Amino acid sequence: MEQRLNSTNAYLKTVEEVAGDLSADIRHGLSKEEAEKRLKKYGPNKLKEAEERSLWHLILSQINNPVIYLLFAAAALALIFGDFAEGIAIFIVLIVNTVIGFWMEFQAQKSMNALKNLDMVRALVVRSSKEIDIDAENITSGDIIKLEAGDLVPADARIIEAVELKVDESPLTGESVPVEKNSEVIEEELQVADRKNILYKGTAVTSGTATALVFATGMDTEVGNISSLVEEQDREDTPLNMKLNRLTKKLIWVILVMAAAFFFFGWLAGEELYQLVQTSIAWSIAAIPEGLPIVASIALARGMVRLSKKHVLIKSLSAVETLGETTVIFTDKTGTLTKNELTVHSFYLPDDGLLKVDRHGQKPTLHVDLQEKSNLNELLKISVLANDASLRNPENSEEKPEAAEEGKLAKGDPLEIALLDFVSNFDPEFYKELQDLPRELHDPFDSESMVMGTIYKENDHFYIAGKGSADAILSRSTQILKQGKPEDFTEDEKEKWKQRNHDLAADGLRVLGFAFKTSQKCPDGEEAEDFLHDLNFVGLLGFMDPPRKEVATAIETCKAAGIKVIMVTGDHPATAANVGREVKIVSEEEHQPPVLHGKDLHKQFEKSTQDELMGIRVFSRVDPGQKLRLISHFQNMGEIVGMTGDGVNDAPALKKANIGIAMGKRGTQVAQEVADVVLKDDSFGSIVKAVEQGRIIFGNIRRFVLYQLSYHLAEIILIALISFSLFILPILPLQLLFLNLLSDVFPALALGIGEGNPNVMKLPPKDPKEPIISRWNWVQIGIYGVLIAASVTGAFFYSYFIWEETEEINNNIAFLSLAFAQFLHVLNMREGKEPLLNNQVTRNKYVWMAVGFCVAVVLLAYFIPVVAGVLSLQPLQTNHWVLIAGAGILPTFIIQVTKFFYKDF
Repeated sequence: MEQRLNSTNAYLKTVEEVAGDLSADIRHGLSKEEAEKRLKKYGPNKLKEAEERSLWHLILSQINNPVIYLLFAAAALALIFGDFAEGIAIFIVLIVNTVIGFWMEFQAQKSMNALKNLDMVRALVVRSSKEIDIDAENITSGDIIKLEAGDLVPADARIIEAVELKVDESPLTGESVPVEKNSEVIEEELQVADRKNILYKGTAVTSGTATALVFATGMDTEVGNISSLVEEQDREDTPLNMKLNRLTKKLIWVILVMAAAFFFFGWLAGEELYQLVQTSIAWSIAAIPEGLPIVASIALARGMVRLSKKHVLIKSLSAVETLGETTVIFTDKTGTLTKNELTVHSFYLPDDGLLKVDRHGQKPTLHVDLQEKSNLNELLKISVLANDASLRNPENSEEKPEAAEEGKLAKGDPLEIALLDFVSNFDPEFYKELQDLPRELHDPFDSESMVMGTIYKENDHFYIAGKGSADAILSRSTQILKQGKPEDFTEDEKEKWKQRNHDLAADGLRVLGFAFKTSQKCPDGEEAEDFLHDLNFVGLLGFMDPPRKEVATAIETCKAAGIKVIMVTGDHPATAANVGREVKIVSEEEHQPPVLHGKDLHKQFEKSTQDELMGIRVFSRVDPGQKLRLISHFQNMGEIVGMTGDGVNDAPALKKANIGIAMGKRGTQVAQEVADVVLKDDSFGSIVKAVEQGRIIFGNIRRFVLYQLSYHLAEIILIALISFSLFILPILPLQLLFLNLLSDVFPALALGIGEGNPNVMKLPPKDPKEPIISRWNWVQIGIYGVLIAASVTGAFFYSYFIWEETEEINNNIAFLSLAFAQFLHVLNMREGKEPLLNNQVTRNKYVWMAVGFCVAVVLLAYFIPVVAGVLSLQPLQTNHWVLIAGAGILPTFIIQVTKFFYKDF
């Protein structure tokens, strides 16, 4: 498709100039033929859809791992030299791991598809002077579109004319309050959020009507530009993958060095090639934890299942662990920290000063006596009467009752809906009484006068109610209501109220003024066109998009866990600062919290040192490109960055972050597609649960990797000691594989799905550069491996030199001693500071089940002739079993005694 027709900087041009750029007719619209010609030439009005990963891609992602490559090589060698049992067994391990990983990620992909909004958007366009309803995808540049309250804007358009038009641009800019729009030309360059004469694709008309000229469609729209930014971002590799890869490389070098040394010494000793290859295969099996990919996948999958029950959808297995690594969370404000719905926050009354609404109970309270507070009564009365919105009763609606909670049973301007909602909950009887009053006159809100008013017949007089911008209402008021009586409203006192309005706005509130008067007759003639004058001023009312209840607690938990929470929003600085204090991103003591405006952000990036950015907790008026630079900066400083958001404007940052977290209810499809995690309940508190689960999983992974590597090292040492000294293979490859399949999967899996440390969220995050196995862990692995190997080697040498048993009996003693030592070794995975009998390991029922199962399987293998024959097991005497038991128990006994005296061991 060719580049679509466009009009650069349409907001700086007149409608006629934009029409000239597009060869459009603003009176009659495009002809049907011209529209079809442009659609055929430039393509439909739709965004490029994210490419869904194919089944083959999902499968390949499971086997693209160096450990898997080595196991493939070991299996191939076994098959080439005729050891079909070993080769097939290794392939079974690989297939099981691939199936588990593939199935979990396939299920996550299916869940994401279920979240997509499949509804088609319709649009009203003017073609050849006729208004027609079409699929929004068939809109093209030069079309004239008609919009009214409730419509979604189908493309970027320059407003031709607008009547009381307000648009919700929160999905694009993050601004929670609907924006007033008009057709006036703008004469200076502005950010997207401040371009009042432009309508953007994906935003919603909340009130008024508009006619507009489409100048950009599809990928040329502002939303399309953001989608292009998403495509340009490379996904950061997850910490888990990087750490497992580093660990794997170390294992590979160990194998290569030992195999080369054995081949060299074996060749010098004149050993047969087959013997050398068989020992190399044994070393490959001994050195590589075959069950590591399986257990890691199952542990992460278990975390996915746990989180799904807590309304957290994880799209890839590694994302679970990455959450636990997170050191910084960038969060959007609107819809993430807040509810994305305006509510009454506070009143400023002449007699009572500032009154904040308390919403902790089932209904809002103000802790005032309604019978004595005439100003409050009057303000509530005006709120209901000077109002064009409506609340419908769910019982009389065909819609589901639960829709009421989402505002679906309300119609009108969000501010007016908020007023009705407050009064109906605060004083239901009072609200019901006001509904019965007959309306006589109505003066709708006007963007020039900035006020609206109504007249109602009340008993033997007429009640005139007015509300609007504070300055406009103050200018129309000649008296002020105090203690129920009107008093003269002096200019000096008006200035004080203007300052109060400014103070409330500085706290991030949307403020309205309220006034009234009574009259014995209803105005008529010219007076009826402007009856809001000589009013009695009642007070001010502030609205805000309230924080979600759970957010402040969740952020406190993040702070205790050493995680920095930073707000990045497109909203106004004052609003962002106020919400930051409410949710405790910044402390209450900070009257002027560190808020950085987007226009000043580039100056910080240009500085030679950018450390100042690390201390800022609120960024306002930030565009998508700036979000990307912020995330990159923090990543370059060594942080693991999580990003939450729900709008189209958040999508590039969600993809760039180490872990992208999108909202499932209010989130846009674009945001959900690029994110790693989707919160089905839109709750910030769910992020804390996810981080906690991620930390638990990392601890579990470290624990079972420590367990696996320590006994694999014991196997390497055992084979090396006996092979290099006697040129005898003490344990056969198939025996090792059988044993490792049991140990690598069942006890390790039991460790991998443990409940973890209950205090994990009170600990600081790990250093992101810290490997899965730390230096101290390698010391532990070395000590554990030497103890197990020494015990089993001692048993082998005792049988070989003292009892002078056959090669088969010696092999069985080594095999069974190693088996029981490995199974019991799982009990050594408790932290040294934990009690001996009551710790994470002993409380884990799956550990006991795994040990019991593994012991039972080995004994069954010994007593079932067919299996015993495959594993080369011989009948043993009592003295053999005593030696096996002693060698199997001794390492665990020594380790537990050492842990008792040395808590860090």
